[in-house]
Amino acid sequence: MTAAKYIRLSSADEDIRMGDKAESNSVVNQRKLLDCYLESHREFSNCTILEFLDDGRSGTNLDRPGMRAMLDAARRHEIDCIIVKDFSRFARDYIESGRYLEQVFPALGIRFISVNDCYDSYDFPYGTAGNINNGLLNLINEMYSRDLSQKSKAAKRLYAQRGQCISAYPVYGYLKSPEDKRTWIPDPEASPVVQRMFNWYAEGLTSTEIAKRLNEDGIPTPAQHKRALGSKRQPERTDNFWRATTIGKILRDERYTGKLVALKTTLSELGNIHSAKAIEKDDWVIVPGAFEAIISQEIFDQVQAKLETARPTRKLGPMKRRLFSRKLRCGHCGAALIRHEIAQGVYYTCDGRAWNGTDDCKKIRLFETDLIQAVLASIRFQAQLAKKTEKRLDRKEKQIQTAQNRAQSAQQRIQKQIAQLETRKAEAYLSYDLGEVSQSDYKNRCKKIDAAIMEQKRQLDALEQDSGSILPDMDTVSCEQINSLKPLSNLRTLNRDMVEVLIHSIQIYNGNRIEIAWNFNEDYMKLLAEEDTAMRV
Repeated sequence: MTAAKYIRLSSADEDIRMGDKAESNSVVNQRKLLDCYLESHREFSNCTILEFLDDGRSGTNLDRPGMRAMLDAARRHEIDCIIVKDFSRFARDYIESGRYLEQVFPALGIRFISVNDCYDSYDFPYGTAGNINNGLLNLINEMYSRDLSQKSKAAKRLYAQRGQCISAYPVYGYLKSPEDKRTWIPDPEASPVVQRMFNWYAEGLTSTEIAKRLNEDGIPTPAQHKRALGSKRQPERTDNFWRATTIGKILRDERYTGKLVALKTTLSELGNIHSAKAIEKDDWVIVPGAFEAIISQEIFDQVQAKLETARPTRKLGPMKRRLFSRKLRCGHCGAALIRHEIAQGVYYTCDGRAWNGTDDCKKIRLFETDLIQAVLASIRFQAQLAKKTEKRLDRKEKQIQTAQNRAQSAQQRIQKQIAQLETRKAEAYLSYDLGEVSQSDYKNRCKKIDAAIMEQKRQLDALEQDSGSILPDMDTVSCEQINSLKPLSNLRTLNRDMVEVLIHSIQIYNGNRIEIAWNFNEDYMKLLAEEDTAMRV
């Protein structure tokens, strides 16, 4: 038996909002509560315990890393029981919570326990969790979450209007004041680095040149600096370098002049961090002089003017429809390739000026005609793989259908036998009621019949689990991608629309070697990889 502890902490928790702890007290307390419950019930003494955690995640939807991992394990039948502190830890969405409790978990044979709600799905042998108490609890949880969200938004706006910072972390160059966590003070280590960036750019250096200088001087990046200050939420990376994009972001940040700039985005869907949308600048909260400035307004305005001048003008017309626009990258340094037009045609190069540029970058010289032929050949090969993948999936689908038909026939046969046994049990009672058999004979018959019924039900459960495990893993998106690729097996010309739909990016290496990243979903890429391997064997 395998039991899964699920622990969730809301993003509204004070520890998480202020960004001071790697793991909040609420998480520790939830873990202790669940561990005590498991230790006090002997049925869990020899079972395997897994833990899934979402620290600082909203419960208003199920799109959380820990929740996704747990549900994936549940669908793979790797979990027999899920235990949570209360219903609100699992979900605050009334409809989704009810669907999993009443349909999904019973279908997967998973026991669900909510400790503080005194709920155990074993008390509902027919898989029904939707009694009035649980339904009301889930509804109240969702309404509470929505009310809390509105109050939280109002409180954040009020703090911001007072000039108090509402960000979990201060921007690079600042620290939280020890006296007031909603006030920023200049960081003695990072603020001089920010000043150097602005001064260098004002003197004529580009963002790439500034990044290269900082890397040569061994200046820690913002992520590395946060880790040095004790933040455990910054991942350790071996490729953590200053980049021109990071420099540009810092140079455009008006907060370095001492202004508080807040509430630039809002969530269009409650609890979904991916639903953030920009707010019009007129609705931002901007408070000048909220904290000590690192950069004077004069230097900041001077840098903004140079940034605006350095920004390339957007050309319309044919330039907007170039075949490989924004698709080509140097495979060595990651920089965008430069397009050149000469009498012999169009070709692409990397000037090697990126902070991590090498001699291999400068050796790249690829004509567009050669690139088009290589891309066309790759698309045709993908189309051939799509055709073979479809045939293999058709065969697999027929095999699955045959297996499902056999399982269905076996299930019907077992259900018929169970019905016959139930009839025999009713007949035995009738014989006992008429006095044809003694009470002891009647009990012995019932005992044998009940044992036979339990064995048939065990076989029926095993068949249902087996039939659930042979379901096809092909999704609708993959089928659409196969159908869109099949007609391209004889493709001879390439256009911008086709490049946009099929290709995410193209990496070019020294020696004219190319690597194409396709716009296919992950499941379909696995299918193509399997077919490619089968063709090579």
